Amino acid sequence: MKSGIYEHIINKETERDIQQAELSGLVCIQQPIDSAESPQILANYLAKAIRQKLEDIEEQQDRVNLINRIMIDAGLLDDKQIVKPSDLLAEVMSQQKAILQTQSNTHTVRPISGFRVSNLFTGGSSTLSLNEEIRREIASADEICFIVSFLKVSGVRLLLDELTKFCSREGTRLRIITTTYCGATQAKAIMQLAELPNTEIRILYNTNIERLHAKSYIFVRNSGMNTAYIGSSNLSKSAQTDGLEWNMRVTSIENPHIIKTVLATFEMYWNSPNFEDFRIGGIEKFNKEIHRNLFHSNTSEMVYQRYSLLPHQKQILDKLRVEREVRGNFKNLIVAATGTGKTVISAFDYQEFARRHSRSRILFTAHREEILRQSLSTFRSVLQDTNFGTLWVGANRPYDASDYDHLFVSINMFNSRFEEFFASLEADYYDYIVIDEAHHSQANSYRKLFGHFNPKLLIGLTATPERMDGQDLRPDFGGRISAEIRLPQALQAGLLTPFQYLCISDDIDLSDESLWSGLKYNNDRLADKLCSEARAKLIADSLQKYLADEYKCRALCFCVNKRHANFMADQLRLYGFTAQSLTSDTPPDERKQLSKNLRNGSLQYLCVVDIFNEGIDIPEVDTVLFLRPTESLTIFLQQLGRGLRLSAGKTELTVLDFVAQANCKYDFASRFRALTLHPEKNIKKQIEEGFTLLPMGCSIVMEKMARQYILDNISSAIYNKRRIIKEINSYTSIPTISQFLENNGQDIRVIYQGANCWSSLKRAARRISYNDDAITKRLEKGMANLIHHNTVSFLHFVARFIAGEGVHLEEAYKTYAIMLYYALFQDKISKVGFQNINEALELLFHNNYACFKQEISEIVSYLLANLSIKTAPIGIESLPKVELYGCYTREEIFTLVGRQTPEVKMQGAASGVFNLQEHNATLLFVTLNKSEKDFSPSTQYNDYLINEEFFHWQSQNTDSHNNNGGRRYTEQSKTINKIILFVREEKKDGFGFTSPFHCFGMVDYVSSHDDFPMNITWKLHKPAMSQYLNAI
Repeated sequence: MKSGIYEHIINKETERDIQQAELSGLVCIQQPIDSAESPQILANYLAKAIRQKLEDIEEQQDRVNLINRIMIDAGLLDDKQIVKPSDLLAEVMSQQKAILQTQSNTHTVRPISGFRVSNLFTGGSSTLSLNEEIRREIASADEICFIVSFLKVSGVRLLLDELTKFCSREGTRLRIITTTYCGATQAKAIMQLAELPNTEIRILYNTNIERLHAKSYIFVRNSGMNTAYIGSSNLSKSAQTDGLEWNMRVTSIENPHIIKTVLATFEMYWNSPNFEDFRIGGIEKFNKEIHRNLFHSNTSEMVYQRYSLLPHQKQILDKLRVEREVRGNFKNLIVAATGTGKTVISAFDYQEFARRHSRSRILFTAHREEILRQSLSTFRSVLQDTNFGTLWVGANRPYDASDYDHLFVSINMFNSRFEEFFASLEADYYDYIVIDEAHHSQANSYRKLFGHFNPKLLIGLTATPERMDGQDLRPDFGGRISAEIRLPQALQAGLLTPFQYLCISDDIDLSDESLWSGLKYNNDRLADKLCSEARAKLIADSLQKYLADEYKCRALCFCVNKRHANFMADQLRLYGFTAQSLTSDTPPDERKQLSKNLRNGSLQYLCVVDIFNEGIDIPEVDTVLFLRPTESLTIFLQQLGRGLRLSAGKTELTVLDFVAQANCKYDFASRFRALTLHPEKNIKKQIEEGFTLLPMGCSIVMEKMARQYILDNISSAIYNKRRIIKEINSYTSIPTISQFLENNGQDIRVIYQGANCWSSLKRAARRISYNDDAITKRLEKGMANLIHHNTVSFLHFVARFIAGEGVHLEEAYKTYAIMLYYALFQDKISKVGFQNINEALELLFHNNYACFKQEISEIVSYLLANLSIKTAPIGIESLPKVELYGCYTREEIFTLVGRQTPEVKMQGAASGVFNLQEHNATLLFVTLNKSEKDFSPSTQYNDYLINEEFFHWQSQNTDSHNNNGGRRYTEQSKTINKIILFVREEKKDGFGFTSPFHCFGMVDYVSSHDDFPMNITWKLHKPAMSQYLNAI
């Protein structure tokens, strides 16, 4: 056995090899087989072993006998026995087709390489022609799906005859996805295909970011013998025939997981609102978009976009609904980086407001004419009303009385006309008021607006909760941020430029306590360390090493203070770079000129301190240098966001972060966690093994020492029990759970890791005391069982119970009382030793358990303050407590449907199917990622959301269209069976807790294919939760 990487099953032969290798001084590493991948791994192993045995057997009948014996020993059904040793079923056809083929002496055209074997096409002089093989595939397909970056007439011409015959057959369907990127797709090619019957074309018109590079030709057959060609060939003559293109042909026999992935991804693209049906705008829209892509720099025509809400934007609207309907807060501050779609969110929010209210006057204010124009265009696009709204800025003004009902006005114009006009309006004249870029407001500029008007809804859109004068915006918006858009979600949606984040090793030592003051570095002392010529040389060398052209970039360099900014500008100039500093001392005219110079490229490096105070907003910035450690995560993300703006010709943002040995109180973990799509995952593991959870197109690369500095910092700063106790003792008075989590920027699950709870941690910190007994042991464990809840009705029940209202005694709340009992005490009453659940619950009012009562109260307060979506009953009268979007454990679901009672505790598998005959209902439990890793190639597309309306589900292996298991789904419309879908992302979350399920509500059968198992498409009664949707 040679040294290297393996993924080998350990059989007796391999075990001997391991022993021999270890005797020779080698080290053999073993790792557990992933449970989700285990069937595929073992099946592959068995297949190889059996194939080798079969090759040694000469007679076909003997080979078949061996296979049949193996299947009998495995306990497989008798139906699986091979009965015809020498033949394969080649085709099933109608009698008419058979007569015609016999009469004409023809046969169904089949690919030369058959339907079972995969193959690589290398183009040029390859022995097998890609184009010829695709033409042969068309003849036997029942459905065809093409996805290509562009279509050319030369390519369509090669396939047109075969596609015409295919589309003329009854029951066929041709679907094509393409783009207008670079204007490469030809109008005539689109028209020739669009004229074919049974053909649909969807086009990605939004090509501001180059998104669609996929080239695939997929052939679906009712028999299940599906094939696909995946590679580099678009639909053009050169790509299909003589070009040196590489394309892989995969089959459902040899590569079922790839075929499954291809079909699932195509369906998700097809059902994404970003891919528009060609028939909606026809060839006129296509030609206009092609022209825009070819000549976008020369056209001044306003093209109204067709907006659709992206998943992260839907989450914001969900949160706003919670703020208003649950918290009663109608003054909502939305914080997000510029360019992430805040205005789009406000437009959709206003659209819903207008739908619900007979009067919907809007006042939209901003500080710049450019923002007002863009915002008005966005509102018109979303509302599909080109006449909506009136500008009042510069030379634009309202003329008719009705113009004032939907007014987009600059704040300067508002203040200059306040006394003569706005002050005379009633306080409730405007129903919906938006303040865009609210952080630009100086101390008094918005006071007249806030003081005079009292709208039904007030919306603040901002990139930072701090105003330019340093004051907090939150007091004007209910004292809190209503919703925040995370950068990774916006990056994943393509609203921002992808980043390449490089961590450069900086040998300066910033760990000394003398540099630290309170919760951050002392800026003056930090500047003393950073204003170093040796460090400036490291920075200049890194620019040369990592930037494509260090003399042609547009870089923002973030410094610790004015002295550091001036020093760095001087140093960069010494190394031959064009560099300037911009601080609060810079005169306004010079500030404008510096911004202009950076934008046009005559200035490469601009050294700044506080970007918002300095008013820099330059989308062309393509490089960011972090020349100082930034303690505030909010400021770090704001600074990074300044470089993420989309701009023509800008394909990525390069970030150079100079990483030194930081103070142990400095938080590297939060910074990198905030850049990942799944911040709850183990960030230390991501840094050690590579970042796999970044938004698409983004990367983080760390130099060796920089990685070590970061890992050392994270290891010392991890929120383990010792760290939490230390933090608790840093408070003079004991903090509440909410105070602790907000001050430390942590997830509530941090407290409950390792069988801890808030009470036990406070006791370990010697801030409280209680006596240990059997009940406290259960309560310590039980607190963690409450932290996932998101249903207001249950949380209010718990709050009222803790307040002593006796709601647990009411029949209406009996189910909730049982849920609370099991959360706290975990076992049925006979096992714990209670007569009834009331006896157990009322123990919380005893003195020895008072701290747990207090903890429950604090958990409920925290959860109610951090709800992200509003839940509601799913609509089944006999199951009134099961709520749409509710978050439940499996046991809680069984309690809600009446199967788990104080005397009966349900146990068993957490996924699968559960029938409730008494309710004529079926529960489906689905775990999307069945692997314990982040990715499972063989099971990834068993169950998935197609879009917010449709869900693909793979049944149990025993179900088919011809047995009772399958018919309970296919005949749902006859039996009126209520099928309820519960979904979770993974088995365990990033904190090690068993993941609860979200209720997706009731679903209806749409279609299905295959048997043992069946693949079923469900239609959801209500849209899926946004957090489960992927931006496409």
